[in-house]
Amino acid sequence: MALVPHPSFKQVSLSWWLTGPIDALNLLKAASNLKFLIGMLLASWVMPLQAEALPMDQLAITEQQAIALFYQRNLNLIAASLNIDNAHAQEIIAAAIPNPVFSFTLHELAPKAFAPQSRNLAVPALLPQIQQLIETAGKRRLRIESSELATEAVNFDVQDVARVLTNAVRRSFYNLLLAQKTVKVANDNLEHYREILRVNEVRLKVGDVAAVDFIRIEVESLKAQGDQDQARTTLNQARADLLLLLGWPENSIEISAVEVWPEAAPEIVLTRQDQLVGRALERRPDMRAARVRIAQAKKMLTLAQRQLIPDVTISAFYDQDQGNQFPRSGGVGISVPIPLFYQQKGEISQARVGLTSAELALKQAEQGVRAEVMKASASWQSADAIARRFETSVVKRIETLRHAQEIAYQKGAVGVLDLIDAERSYKAIMLDYYIALTNRSKAWADLLMAYGEEIRSFARNHPSGDG
Repeated sequence: MALVPHPSFKQVSLSWWLTGPIDALNLLKAASNLKFLIGMLLASWVMPLQAEALPMDQLAITEQQAIALFYQRNLNLIAASLNIDNAHAQEIIAAAIPNPVFSFTLHELAPKAFAPQSRNLAVPALLPQIQQLIETAGKRRLRIESSELATEAVNFDVQDVARVLTNAVRRSFYNLLLAQKTVKVANDNLEHYREILRVNEVRLKVGDVAAVDFIRIEVESLKAQGDQDQARTTLNQARADLLLLLGWPENSIEISAVEVWPEAAPEIVLTRQDQLVGRALERRPDMRAARVRIAQAKKMLTLAQRQLIPDVTISAFYDQDQGNQFPRSGGVGISVPIPLFYQQKGEISQARVGLTSAELALKQAEQGVRAEVMKASASWQSADAIARRFETSVVKRIETLRHAQEIAYQKGAVGVLDLIDAERSYKAIMLDYYIALTNRSKAWADLLMAYGEEIRSFARNHPSGDG
């Protein structure tokens, strides 16, 4: 693992990033300590970024860098991780041994005991005593095991929060990337109309073009300006949405997304749907948490049943009483509650209900995972097929058609309406293309979330017009 500067940064104080795969699950488990949680970044695919202010100039970040910032600054995930500390506290409570009880008794107190004539008598009598409760039938061990399982389940809960929230970051990142592409198309469209206007203004002066045709081009140019303004507004909104998830780092108003789309991992997309479902049921943190909670509920049921076996309290005392045959004596005692009127039936029934509820929750989660994986897989296949059609033929053809219509218009082979139609078609097709890429990226993010495993994405550059 090496530290490398990101090439798209210019005078960036936050310029060094870690490269290489990171074990997200172990890192999230390590977040049980609050100081560690605040000091270290809860990143699942990259290590923490330096918590410095972002640069004043425009900052271009990759998808993984956006996720890293999100894990560093997102309050929802930090709050969820604090549950781990609470679970560890419950472990300490469960493992606690009852403290001994000490008592000290003065007896044989009477008004004459403190009279002068009683000064030589050993009154009052003294009785110090100590008692210790001893839990039987392995109840303390069962409480410890149950609390450990609860902590394990909370760790999986935090990982599941990370799984869901990371998908939100990805989708917001792709929305920003789409907005940037939309602005690029709008700028390109406006520049073409301005160039056409410049050329036709000269032709209008020499009478080579009709005034009505020139007016049509001017109207289309004004529409292109409106499209550009709308695209910039959408870009600012998408940027604000991403910055909200990232916790609004300092000096990051002009943050932008590196224009690289994610590449799907073959080990997922080429796997049969039933195998994907099986792996998701096995590895997803919400499923693992549900299974752990069933084991915990079984421990709690066993503990409730063991409560029928009474605990034992042993005691020892020392008695100093001059009135006894033996003035100084001691003794030991034992006390055991007799379960005559109550046999813990309510606690046992409650524990059985808890076990049944945990098993039902697991079955419901299994059904949800199956449906989620099947829907995500189908959405990915559909989105990928649409995007590939654009990549293989549509984009290049529309660019060729646009260029041919511009040349034909310059030579007088086609009219201005044909030119405007070509420009409109180019704009619409390019926007549809970028929407298709965005939908495919979101479908891939949804599939990753449904599958329950983060795969390091390998980026690729798309054909011209894709950036």
